[in-house]
Amino acid sequence: MDNNTLLFHDKGAGVFKGISIYPNRIEAVVKNDFFGTHTKIVYLKDITGVNRVKGKRVLLRNRLLTACSYRLSSHSQAQEFVNVLNMVM
Repeated sequence: MDNNTLLFHDKGAGVFKGISIYPNRIEAVVKNDFFGTHTKIVYLKDITGVNRVKGKRVLLRNRLLTACSYRLSSHSQAQEFVNVLNMVM
């Protein structure tokens, strides 16, 4: 599978304007008050697991013992995000 193959995409909620999962990374387009938007990239090799799914929010654990938080458009999309993430990892 190519590293640019899109596995999951959601429009996001709140400051997240788009969340995508690729075979080696998670890309999130984040709204910023000063500069418009920027892309936040987290590589899957740094993710150690899913900490919690609560409503639309997904918290992921990473190797630096900090949490990566994503807010998706609905609870069903959050669950699908976790399912695709577990499939890739």
